[in-house]
Amino acid sequence: MNKRKGALFLTLCLLLAGCGQGAGAETNVETEIAESIGIQNESAMPDTEDADAKDSVSETGETQNTKTTAQEPETEATVENTTEPKYLTLDISTMGEILADGDAVDPIGLTILSEEENGVSWANDWYDSENLSLPMIGTDWNSFYDDHYQYQWVDDELYIYETGTGNCIYVLDYPTDQWYINGNNAYLEDGIFYGASVRNGYAQSNTCFMFAYDLENDKLLWRSADQTYNSMNFVVKGDVILCGYGFTAEPDYLYQINRNTGEVIDRLSLKKAPDLIVEQDGKLYVHTYSYNYVIGMDVPNEF
Repeated sequence: MNKRKGALFLTLCLLLAGCGQGAGAETNVETEIAESIGIQNESAMPDTEDADAKDSVSETGETQNTKTTAQEPETEATVENTTEPKYLTLDISTMGEILADGDAVDPIGLTILSEEENGVSWANDWYDSENLSLPMIGTDWNSFYDDHYQYQWVDDELYIYETGTGNCIYVLDYPTDQWYINGNNAYLEDGIFYGASVRNGYAQSNTCFMFAYDLENDKLLWRSADQTYNSMNFVVKGDVILCGYGFTAEPDYLYQINRNTGEVIDRLSLKKAPDLIVEQDGKLYVHTYSYNYVIGMDVPNEF
């Protein structure tokens, strides 16, 4: 995993929170988190990436600049971890789409307001010009937070901390390409975890989907259809998840998924695959490999 400079406040909070490894683990998590802020890398592309590998990701927008707009939580997390985290290996190995029973949701009305070629530029250049923050926040594109939780990837595991207390409550292990851990690709609410399993490459069965998992009962609730997710992040808007999928010589779409059931309820065709999605002031700012989109949102009343 590429390393970056700076003992960012958020990562220190996570480190001091003291979430340790499970029994029998050989590597100390605190050490790994500390190492993750050691050496700055000038490119988001892994050092071992060869030319062929770069070609394979060239149209997914994965070669983004590692510049981020870091933000610090307003309140410090306490340094004492008062609960033991729950270690879970999520079983999402089922083949094919699985939908859950749940309320139907009307899709958000999406209208392309502007579409402009970006000359294959870095995402942060465009977002900076629009006074927007990149949707990932952290030292190595592997840590981020929302109003309630802080998320930290350490190797193959996702550590989830409570904002405010600093308690590490979950350590999750599930299959996904390591290149896709560098965005806001996880969301926890009311004990339900929303995540994605991604494979870099052309379409294959049982790859590139989102899922919802009941962490308290250790149960998969739904799994979206194949080839509905390989963007670097997703946006939760009420009961709708906005995400993207596309690849070379494959259709490129901005998808809407019913958060209650996992059903695809709408999709918007784009010229290139969405890689980063930012919501602000009733609009979506979608960066792709070679196009920037501003998309208007007509949100249903129930939101």
